[in-house]
Amino acid sequence: MKNFLLFIAVILIAAGLWNDLTNGSLPHSNEEQQPKVKAEHTEVPPPSLPYEEVEVETGDTVLSILAALHNGRLPADIETAISDFQDLNKGVSPDSIRRGESYKFPLYEE
Repeated sequence: MKNFLLFIAVILIAAGLWNDLTNGSLPHSNEEQQPKVKAEHTEVPPPSLPYEEVEVETGDTVLSILAALHNGRLPADIETAISDFQDLNKGVSPDSIRRGESYKFPLYEE
């Protein structure tokens, strides 16, 4: 009986790993699923922070991208970096970034 339960546990873990590796754990960015909203053209003032626009890849986080842009070191504290990211991206939460989308990441002088 123990061997059977162990076998079932191994199968469940293998199936979960296979699903995670083939489908990924981040939501896909499919334009067909997202409703298209027609936006009115309004003048947006340029952001006061210097930034670089980066396309998010699998496994990227806001902090990992910011660290890569600054040679592995983040010259600002985490709260400031998150706040600046949200200001540059119209309130987008760092938890809701999607693979394949481009976002503006703040650049800090060292």
